[in-house]
Amino acid sequence: MKLALKRVTCAALASVFVLSSCAAPNYPGYQAAERGMQTFGTGVGNLILAPVMIVAGLLQGLAFLPYTVGLALDDLNRALLKAHAVSLDDSYRAAYGVSIRDPRVDQKTGQVKEGGFGFGRYRPGALADASDAFQRLLVSQGMPEAVARHYVIVADYTHTRSRGVILLAVVYRHTGTAPFQVTSKHTGIVTMFRPENLGWRNAYERDAQGQLIDEVIDWTAIDYASLQQDKLVATLMAIGAESIKSGKRSHEYWATEQRWIAGQTSQVMAESAGKIKQALAMN
Repeated sequence: MKLALKRVTCAALASVFVLSSCAAPNYPGYQAAERGMQTFGTGVGNLILAPVMIVAGLLQGLAFLPYTVGLALDDLNRALLKAHAVSLDDSYRAAYGVSIRDPRVDQKTGQVKEGGFGFGRYRPGALADASDAFQRLLVSQGMPEAVARHYVIVADYTHTRSRGVILLAVVYRHTGTAPFQVTSKHTGIVTMFRPENLGWRNAYERDAQGQLIDEVIDWTAIDYASLQQDKLVATLMAIGAESIKSGKRSHEYWATEQRWIAGQTSQVMAESAGKIKQALAMN
């Protein structure tokens, strides 16, 4: 079984890299390379992935999220159930207040009529709403609410408007909902952030006094526009919850974030995709 999975996975993922490399115009230049990586999620989404690949990919965490862009709602939900993961139905109930069988849910695309958080449309409160929904999902899985409040979905928007990409992470925030004082990654100015502030939705390793704030559970880099998919956001929450349950920690995130802020977005996205290829090929 493992050998068959390895062969199927390697072949399909090899196709992913061929398709994604063909997505951008074939001429030199930084912007062309960036556009090529920005269409990566679309290229992946157009693949037909075998059910066994979907299950194996889900087990690798949030790095697999771009691969779910083109998956049908039922296929993705069945894969989550087969992997004994948090179901898409539970995630939809927590995020949008509906079952995936509700008439308001498009059974092909997973879009909820008059639903969503406004992700992919530069709505400032989207991340805060998504974190609240994520915490509701954790509570629905049996986590005490006081503990769930420490788990937050954060993002780095440095290159979202200019390049259309976003760095997302699920973190355990030691301070919970309490305000904290940190040094800005962009200005170097020490600032106090509270939950209602936009800056509170970034990841911070330590506060201005050197005390630990965030432990990164899992992360992914993805096209910002793809977050307009209600299904994708619900999948983000389901996979994030599984990463928490497994005790995962992503210590490499902080160095990756520095590179991302410095402009190495295409490299980070390529490395994230390569991590999935390598991990699945080892099964």
